Amino acid sequence: MKINELKLVYFSPTGSTRKIMMETARSIDAKSVSFDLSVYKVKKPVLKFGANDLAVFGIPVYYGRVPALFMEYLQNISGNGTPAVLIATYGCREYEDALLELKTELEGRGFQAIAAAAFPTEHSIVPSIGARRPNKADLKQAAEFGIEVNRRMRKEESFEGFDLHVPGNTPYRKYGKTALFPKADPSLCTLCGACAKVCPAAAIPADDPKKTDHKKCIGCMKCVRTCRQKARAVNSIKLGMLGKKLTKVCSSDKKAEFFF
Repeated sequence: MKINELKLVYFSPTGSTRKIMMETARSIDAKSVSFDLSVYKVKKPVLKFGANDLAVFGIPVYYGRVPALFMEYLQNISGNGTPAVLIATYGCREYEDALLELKTELEGRGFQAIAAAAFPTEHSIVPSIGARRPNKADLKQAAEFGIEVNRRMRKEESFEGFDLHVPGNTPYRKYGKTALFPKADPSLCTLCGACAKVCPAAAIPADDPKKTDHKKCIGCMKCVRTCRQKARAVNSIKLGMLGKKLTKVCSSDKKAEFFF
């Protein structure tokens, strides 16, 4: 099957999902275009994909699910029998229902899931878990995944009727609510507004970036990673408690899983 255009759609507040996406895309023989949905947009973009496009969707797993914010963007995205590749990254615990949820949603919007992968990466809140992942070995696996996707796209004339099986259960896990909201240290904050510009949930007022709207904040930690002054952080006591809890259920040596 000839690929007209490779279209990458991803939500990657801390950058791990994007790294996996880009390494996968390098192994697919087609011109690519990217849509980064981890930057807040007042007006959600309308994206329509053709039957000869190849769409790759990448998300970090939140509470074993697809991020609710990404699901909102999907309401304006549609395919036309478009083959789709699904990528989920997770902080070395479990990805649970995320791939199944993403597959079900996309197939209901005109896409045909043909491959999927789950990659363990550095935990966004407790970075000591899965530290510095994706590493070279992870990126090599992402490249190998892309090579196999490319091979299958060239081999098959059509994926009509193909049914990709991925792990997951219904009903899906309930969305959790983070209790760890990044706060700004007034003594360090220079009011540069960088955090407000990058917040995917528009939870930081541009006119007062020292504040955080807890009702909007999704706990993605993008503001923490972005602040050059190290002015934004979560409560250290709560972070320590979470770290101890997650250490018991997370494994930093987890391996990527592929589904074809």
